Amino acid sequence: MTSDIKTLQVYETQRSKYLENVIKEHPSKTLKYFAANLPKKSNVLDYGCGPGLSAEYLANLGHSVIAFDASENMLELVPKHERIKSYQATFDTFSENGIFDGIWASFSLLHAKRRDFPRLLTSIKRALKPDGLFSIGLKLGAGEKRDKLGRRYTFVSQNELDQLLKSSGFNVFDHILGKDVGLDGVMSEWVFAYAKA
Repeated sequence: MTSDIKTLQVYETQRSKYLENVIKEHPSKTLKYFAANLPKKSNVLDYGCGPGLSAEYLANLGHSVIAFDASENMLELVPKHERIKSYQATFDTFSENGIFDGIWASFSLLHAKRRDFPRLLTSIKRALKPDGLFSIGLKLGAGEKRDKLGRRYTFVSQNELDQLLKSSGFNVFDHILGKDVGLDGVMSEWVFAYAKA
């Protein structure tokens, strides 16, 4: 199982503070770049959607968006939009085949255990259409640990992320690097990788 109870409890109890933190940089340059590489009127998945800001941005551009998250409280914040369908799920329960033009996984998979990454990335690739776009954002570093709020994190290097993606059948074509302050108040460096199925 990839769902972590302690991590989930943080998002269930601190959704307003989390929304306040992420809305500062919305829409992010990473999301804009993802959108710029999508075909018009794409079918898109927001994988671990949180409060649904990215889903709303993509829907407003004319895409049809499916959004899922493990947190019921987060899903209550997802905007009501005719182009957004949201539902509660974990990484383990998500399963689709060849239906998405793009999948956006912004700081969601970093809560999975490292050993689960190959399986989850294979599941994501299976859900994409041929040549579908995938973007994943993770924190840079090494190992697995919890932050001071209790959330579990798996850290990667850029090279390690590229190898994980290539091993799952993706072709990585670009990266965006950056750093910002998270919900825990700590400045962290991160990487977004952009790949094709």
